[in-house]
Amino acid sequence: MHAVMIESQKCSRCGAELPPDAPGGHCLKCLLQLGLTSEENSAEEAAEVSDTTNSARSERPALPLAEKPGDRIGHYKLLEQIGEGGCGVVYMAEQEEPVRRRVALKVIKLGMDTRSVIARFEAERQALAMMDHPNIAKVLDGGASPTGRPYFVMELVRGVKITSYCDEQKLSTRQRLDLFISVCQAVQHAHQKGIIHRDLKPSNILVTEQDGASMPKIIDFGIAKATTDQRLTDKTLFTAFEQFIGTPAYMSPEQAGLGGLDIDTRSDIYSLGVLLYELLTGQQPFDSEQFVRSALDEILRTIREKEPPRPSARLTTLTEQELTTVAQRRQIDSTKLPNLLRGDLDWIVMKALEKDRTRRYDTANGFARDLQRFLDNEAVVARPPSNLYRFQKLVRRNKLAFAAVGAVTIALLLGLGMSTWLFLKERQARQRVASEAAKSQQVAQFLKNMLSGVGPSVAKGRDTKMLREILDKTAERVGRELGKQPGVEAELRNTIGEVYGNLGDSRKAEEMFRAALAMRTKLFGSEHPEVATSLDNLAVVLMYQDKFAEAETLHRQALSMRRKLLGSNDTTVAESLTGLGTVLWHQGKLSEAEATHRQALALRRKILGDKHPDLAVSLNNLGVVLTAERKLAEAEVILREALALRRKILSSDDLDLTFSLANLSSALWGRGNLAEAESLQREGITIMRKVIGPEHPTLALSINNLGTILWEQEKQAEAEVVFREALAMQQKLLGPEHNELAVSLNNLAVALWNQGKLAQAETMNREALAMRRRLLGDEHGDVAWSLNSLAFILRDLHNLPEAETAAREALRIRRKIFNQEDTILAISMDNLAVMLRDQGKFAEAEVFTRECLVIREKKVPEEWITFNARSRLGADLLGQKKYAEAETLLLSGYEGMRQREEKIPRDKKVRLKEALERIVQFYEETGRSDQATEWKQKLIEFNKGGVEKK
Repeated sequence: MHAVMIESQKCSRCGAELPPDAPGGHCLKCLLQLGLTSEENSAEEAAEVSDTTNSARSERPALPLAEKPGDRIGHYKLLEQIGEGGCGVVYMAEQEEPVRRRVALKVIKLGMDTRSVIARFEAERQALAMMDHPNIAKVLDGGASPTGRPYFVMELVRGVKITSYCDEQKLSTRQRLDLFISVCQAVQHAHQKGIIHRDLKPSNILVTEQDGASMPKIIDFGIAKATTDQRLTDKTLFTAFEQFIGTPAYMSPEQAGLGGLDIDTRSDIYSLGVLLYELLTGQQPFDSEQFVRSALDEILRTIREKEPPRPSARLTTLTEQELTTVAQRRQIDSTKLPNLLRGDLDWIVMKALEKDRTRRYDTANGFARDLQRFLDNEAVVARPPSNLYRFQKLVRRNKLAFAAVGAVTIALLLGLGMSTWLFLKERQARQRVASEAAKSQQVAQFLKNMLSGVGPSVAKGRDTKMLREILDKTAERVGRELGKQPGVEAELRNTIGEVYGNLGDSRKAEEMFRAALAMRTKLFGSEHPEVATSLDNLAVVLMYQDKFAEAETLHRQALSMRRKLLGSNDTTVAESLTGLGTVLWHQGKLSEAEATHRQALALRRKILGDKHPDLAVSLNNLGVVLTAERKLAEAEVILREALALRRKILSSDDLDLTFSLANLSSALWGRGNLAEAESLQREGITIMRKVIGPEHPTLALSINNLGTILWEQEKQAEAEVVFREALAMQQKLLGPEHNELAVSLNNLAVALWNQGKLAQAETMNREALAMRRRLLGDEHGDVAWSLNSLAFILRDLHNLPEAETAAREALRIRRKIFNQEDTILAISMDNLAVMLRDQGKFAEAEVFTRECLVIREKKVPEEWITFNARSRLGADLLGQKKYAEAETLLLSGYEGMRQREEKIPRDKKVRLKEALERIVQFYEETGRSDQATEWKQKLIEFNKGGVEKK
């Protein structure tokens, strides 16, 4: 420090008298307000000052004036001062060369240029230069000012401190945790580089908005310390004995130890814990006003020895108005906020704030992962792993794999949570509390009875069975024991219905949802948000029973009701749009389904941002519809975005991840990228087997899809095995009649046909076709698929008339469903022409082949299938002895396929041979023996290639 400060013994900020050992030339109040560190008054500096106290004014030259806006330092013009820390002043500056941009420039303050401060400042620059993380401010340049004081230049972060940002934006607790997790990941990056920040606090974590998303940036590694042995600079000095570094409110106990030289990364974990405490409660662990009134020794003793209250307990110390303000900034009722923090979040925060650092999280990533576990309803590391706790987490964790538990836990929380809520409302409505508390106690007791006799630890593999039994008992007793509490009964029936639906028991789910809907309609009237929820839930379960028309009607009612009651910018509106889009897709109404899912996606982007799990749902749904519409390039882009988002925000064994894997696999399959499609499908199946066990309808569907990919790769025997596995599982789980069962039957038939097992193939195909007609009606796209495959099986069985009939019906159905220029129609036209051509009906075949060729020349003019259509049209004309036009088509068709031979799938190479055979036939029929001989030789050479005929 400058000698004059020591000599005067007054606070350099407020002028207050200082004791001889005052740290940093400031009184304690100013020290806390400025966030200064006592390292600024190091033992080394004190010795330097004491030697020059009496002669400082005469022996030292006058200090230069401070920088001001308009001054230049290096390539930078100072625009305005934007910050001031313990030893540095920060300016917004404009870089003039080699590029023009706005930057932040930090330079050592006047009077702060002693050796230790310069060394620390230089270390800050070096530390920042080692960082490369989107959430850490980047260092751009460095040097010395004209007066010889070091400076460094970093990206200009236009943001506000994280606590202020969260409050101003009224971020929910979940949104705050998502933001905090990003901060932890950035701190982890610094620790991996061997750097401890040692002064993490809200003002050093600024939040900006980038592409509509919140982006935290950690700044000011001004007191960072290397944890490895690398030499940050030639000037590096060891921290002097009995110094503490950091801002007191965020300082770890070991930093407050006055003599603890062994500071490691866990010091930053403590500071992060303080930050999380403040983000959750709006308060610091220790009363900041009390800190200001206390002596330094008392502050340090408090940090080292006193245990702070749990976050939920801290909220109880607030006045009613203070608690209301805190809750409003988190978009939650003041009575619910303490309950939200009580339990896991309390444990997580207190683990980070452990006095004994060996009991804290070992890494910032470990801290972040525990928060993610909380968000995913998984058991957190911070909480003592009692059997009861593990059981509670089991019943909340995975909605699909262990769905039965969800009903019990949610209902239990409903009963017990209501009691807590009523207790907090006691001052406002004592009589109501007494009445409702009795009802809530009845719910709680009822649920406890359901759980009695069930131990919290069960053998692996029995969880679902045991919990299904609990669910069945709950469903039996809910009406009997809650008959006088229709609101509670409706809520519980709705929850049980959701669980039954997730378990695949649509019959019981429908029963529960219909009862809940009737109760809510009676309680609230025909238009109410909870009635809309029941309508949507019932629609979903009806869709899974293939009752698509009724499901569509209910989804539309729910959507209309929610828009009327809640407006168009509500997340529940997006939920109804999602349900409606899905049922439209199931009905083959693809263009309407696409438009509906696009509305849901746009709404969720607007409301939830780009990192929310529901956004991935909408991306996934839209991608599925685009795949069905054969808009495969766009589908791949959308589905890759969905998968990338889910890989980022979900655990590696989350079932939602498997849906994205399967759907992207389907789009890639459609585009011919079979190797990646198979890899993704197998990854999803592996996750499913791990999470939901060896038998589940969704697993069967994925196994069936894998079989399709194997079939496309000509792995027919392996495909048959896979299809049979899926079929057996579906017959066991879904019963004798189900659309997914029909899919597997049809696919198995195709695999058998490709292996020449024609009799078995016909039996399987006819069974699939009959089932689809019963379930879907005669005008559905899936019926057309079964008819199309049946036509080719019958063709190979030499039953051409019936094959023609099946192909005609498939084309008729598709004309009703698809746009008249859709390539799917071209396939059906081509298939029907094949059946007609085989029967010698060349004139009729010509009509359909020409129509097919028109579509393909417009939609896929450069694909080999377009030139195959030209060759086949030539064959139709040859059969009618229209030789002049036939020759041109036969020759151009063959040449186009030959030029694209590498793009023709291996099992379709035979089309080249067929094209050659037609040319030979043409020249033989027209008596042109020389040309016939020439083309016969080409045919011989082609046959030597060993292409297998299909």
